[in-house]
Amino acid sequence: MKNLVNRALAAEKKVFTFILLFLGSVSLYAGVTTYTFTSLKWASMVDAAVCDGITDGWISDKDATEYNAGRTAADGRLYSCGVGVKTGTSGAGATSVQTFEEVRRITVNFCQNSSKGKGTLWVQVGDNEAKAMPITKPAASGEGVYNRDSIFTFEVPQTGKIKFWVECTENAIYINTISIRSSSGGSSPFTTDSYQLVTSVEQLEDSDQVIFGVYKDGVNEIMGYYDEWESVNNIHAIKGRYSSDRMQVDADESAIYTLRITELNGQKAFIFQDELRYEEAYLVASGGKTKNRLAVWTDVVDEKTYGNYGYWAIAIENGGEAVITNLGNSLSKIIQYNASNNPTLFSCYQDRSQTPVCLYRRTEAIGDIPAIVAPLVNFGTTIEATGSRTIEVNANKLSEDISVSLKKGDIFSISSALLDRDGDQLTIRYEVANPIGLCTEGRFIDTLLLTSGEVQTEVQILLHFLCPLSIAEAVQSEDHAVVYLNDVIVTKKYDNYIYIRDETGSMLLFDRGDGQSGKRYGADVKAGDPLSGVTGRFINYFGVPEISPSEQFRVGQNQEVLPEQAPEIIDSIDVCRFLVLDSAVVTGWTSLTYNGQEYAVSNKFNLPSFDLNVPTRTFVIVSYDYDVVTLYIVRQEPYSGQGLDPITNDQLSITHKVIINDQILILRGDKLYTLDGREVR
Repeated sequence: MKNLVNRALAAEKKVFTFILLFLGSVSLYAGVTTYTFTSLKWASMVDAAVCDGITDGWISDKDATEYNAGRTAADGRLYSCGVGVKTGTSGAGATSVQTFEEVRRITVNFCQNSSKGKGTLWVQVGDNEAKAMPITKPAASGEGVYNRDSIFTFEVPQTGKIKFWVECTENAIYINTISIRSSSGGSSPFTTDSYQLVTSVEQLEDSDQVIFGVYKDGVNEIMGYYDEWESVNNIHAIKGRYSSDRMQVDADESAIYTLRITELNGQKAFIFQDELRYEEAYLVASGGKTKNRLAVWTDVVDEKTYGNYGYWAIAIENGGEAVITNLGNSLSKIIQYNASNNPTLFSCYQDRSQTPVCLYRRTEAIGDIPAIVAPLVNFGTTIEATGSRTIEVNANKLSEDISVSLKKGDIFSISSALLDRDGDQLTIRYEVANPIGLCTEGRFIDTLLLTSGEVQTEVQILLHFLCPLSIAEAVQSEDHAVVYLNDVIVTKKYDNYIYIRDETGSMLLFDRGDGQSGKRYGADVKAGDPLSGVTGRFINYFGVPEISPSEQFRVGQNQEVLPEQAPEIIDSIDVCRFLVLDSAVVTGWTSLTYNGQEYAVSNKFNLPSFDLNVPTRTFVIVSYDYDVVTLYIVRQEPYSGQGLDPITNDQLSITHKVIINDQILILRGDKLYTLDGREVR
């Protein structure tokens, strides 16, 4: 086994060339040319090469007022991106330098400000009649900042230079891109090699180039390469660029591994080779019996310690979640993304307690053949009875528009039965019928059929619909199951421990937080806050039932939360309950007596002191630490008269109280007094 040092073993990088195939100007087929505007003078970019404003660009008819680079929101939508036209600059626009043949459709991507912005967007091809598209205020406040499309279609294809202008009558309108479908346009975006989500193990082939992604919306990280300068024990995360539906990720040479398919003990096994940087080097689980570790080493077998630590099993769940399990001797075997570490990283863990990963494999270009390409539509696991998702259907060299249908159509529906022959957006909706008082849980599958002449494509649609569970039902789940809870209330919050209950039971939310923002989901919650929309993976952690939230939950109006009266005997079935113990006597920092039973105590909530050796109403959270019932003391309340010195009326300190013959007495100097102030003779 040899450690890898980048400088010593770095091999000459292999360079992968991604070739863009242009289709030529055949009038039957149209291509798409997209310009992204990059300044208020309408300078633009096309095919990632800056236009020079002479041979292939735009000439400003009237400049705009500002340019906003914007950003990508967590859900993949563009946010406030483009060149701004305000009411004082109405009419700002430009004319293309290039003439486009047989223009059939122009798509303008634009946005407004948060809740305002209206006017008219105009486009004109050559000397043909100009077309207008009214832009109104967003239907929902705040939605204007997200980019969306306006589409102009021409029943009869038109030829000429493209001219556009914006008449703004209120606030501002931002133009981001213009996409032109024409016979002289570029090729489909799917004519370049791409990395596509692996949704079935059967898709994997020997020598595939793969990228490790994160199976969670909004987390835009991928696994980098092993670098001892970054981490000697794990592999650092780097920024990745995902498509909005997360079915595709951009190529990144700092993240590419080569997959080898082999056998181990008569079963199929997988090896991940880092041949780009180190050639003979392999991904291994190197944590031994105690550590969470993932590294790249120069061998796949270590007879003495790690066993077959370079061999892996792969299972694909939920339409893309990759469970990649090491076949060696390390206790921690499952590759996952650690969102709570700073910086975030990829490592191996004993159980599925971290954020799951997924695999993307490099797929070849479509080339010069007629084809339709659409992503698998996976609504995932949800409790929402209705929902929708918009996908991009891409096409290449089709002579007929694309007809769309569903095999079943009982749960799912589609927004259109006919798409443009160069591809188009398509919205798929679902609705699960739920009679009042009932919940129809199950996995729903349908097939989307796309047809253009002799070209046909089938796309699978998946939905795993769950009914929300009570806590009593949730704690019966198998480890690592995705669990959605009914509404619950917080009984105690400390750091990333959030104790919750409903009318059926209690449990713990172990809040690891959002790996993208670095913020805990429950950072601001407090005791008495009602929570709804709580979801995450369940695990029974050494007797403590807990969920690690996987997305933001909603917090309601705070209310008083009262403890439950403790039973006569506290046992493991009471774990996570918020209880009050009458006449409990705390005998030290680690124990108390209640109803004649002694229980372990922990100062989990960092109280400055305990009232010792006197009966108090003791408020606790029940835990179960490694087979021992342990009480986390929340607070103590002395009984009437116990808390004040009957002579001075000052608060009694713990050292003033003594117990003699089961009687609580007060020690003042060398004399003893009862709680009502009588001196004891």
